[in-house]
Amino acid sequence: MRGSWGSEATGGQADGAVAVMGGLGDAVERSASALASPALLQERELGEVLGALDRVAARTHALLVAVAREGLGRGLHQEAGFSDVDWVRLVCPGLASRTAVEIALVARAAQQRVHAPLADAVQDGSVPVHRAAQVLRALMRIRPALGEAEYADATDLLTTAAGRAEFDEKDLARITSKLVATCLSEKEQIARAQAKHELREVHESSLADGSLRRFVVTVGSDADYEAIKAVLMSPLAAPAPAKDPGQGGGPGAAQGGGTVAPQLGIAGMAEGGGATVAELDLRTAGQRRYDALMTVLRRGVAGTRGQPTTPKAQVMVTIGLAELRGSLAGVGHTVHAGTLSAGEVRQLACEADIIPAVLGEKGQILDLGRAKRLVTPGQRRALAHRDGGCTFPGCHVPATWCDAHHVVHWAQGGRSDLSNYALLCPRHHTWVHQHDTTADVDATGVRWRLR
Repeated sequence: MRGSWGSEATGGQADGAVAVMGGLGDAVERSASALASPALLQERELGEVLGALDRVAARTHALLVAVAREGLGRGLHQEAGFSDVDWVRLVCPGLASRTAVEIALVARAAQQRVHAPLADAVQDGSVPVHRAAQVLRALMRIRPALGEAEYADATDLLTTAAGRAEFDEKDLARITSKLVATCLSEKEQIARAQAKHELREVHESSLADGSLRRFVVTVGSDADYEAIKAVLMSPLAAPAPAKDPGQGGGPGAAQGGGTVAPQLGIAGMAEGGGATVAELDLRTAGQRRYDALMTVLRRGVAGTRGQPTTPKAQVMVTIGLAELRGSLAGVGHTVHAGTLSAGEVRQLACEADIIPAVLGEKGQILDLGRAKRLVTPGQRRALAHRDGGCTFPGCHVPATWCDAHHVVHWAQGGRSDLSNYALLCPRHHTWVHQHDTTADVDATGVRWRLR
């Protein structure tokens, strides 16, 4: 009787879940119909609806983890002859590949008791799925070096960090990198780096009928990756500034080939729209990165021996003095949120194209008062280290594309000191001037007064 009652209860719960999902599907369809013409929504409503849809998507991903966790626990993927990732992809064909991998990663990890708190935090919505996956990837790297109790402590630490709203993706990446560097000995890091180095290679392949060629680069070290990234994120890859129609040139001509691309400007677009087609740089982001890379390569091969035609791409790495000297385990951070081991930084610190920001560069004075109006190269590097990119809330434009803005305007007596500078992308630089917006600046960063 008891078993029969249990079966009926389970069946009733299942029927209830199916009914709820059916009702949810109907609600989604009604919402989709209501939002079929977003052009009818007011500006305030657009932001509110978009935020609400984001919360629905996040909750949906959490529920996907919960159901996948149960399915993997019952071995449904093995019964079907699939790996956990392929099973999730099979039953959820609408998911992006990366999302399916992250859901499967969290659901698989949840089968171990030590990871249960992290999976529970995902299911209750306090930790987003992609952040949980980021934590798990770091934990997999350090697990062989830790005992069970230490590993459990590390899991709890990262679970707490992933659930803190004040930590953004860069903050979480720094925390996980620091933990990995602390847990792994330098000998282990060197061994891993050597293994990666052995995998470096360049392949050439044909596309279509052979008229197009492709080079596939497998980067062999984090340092090499950051050097390439520095080129691809440099001002050479930024949208081209607007020019007068009579000046000619253009991105295509500047890079030495092809059709002249129409000009941008970011600034023109930021000034309240009105940018014409003639003002827009219509190159895609990928095309701009290609042009930047080719510019650096052409300049490099154009110079004669001992006569380089342009400075190398610079990689600024911030690292503590104790870590650099080797007395502490740690990592260095680049302005593009990359990480390098202390050993790599020590090796690269001897090269001219690596700028280690330890205690300052050559002891130069960074606060110049009103002696100079424009930001100096040393101040530029200090701002890139402090701000990391555009300081306007929610903006992710890299530091290399940003302007140094006087928070208190020069014309109003503002000083050219770090405490009066803030990095802003051209769009938000224009917006801040148009709205006469001010900010609070201290050694930790910039906080804009938007209300």
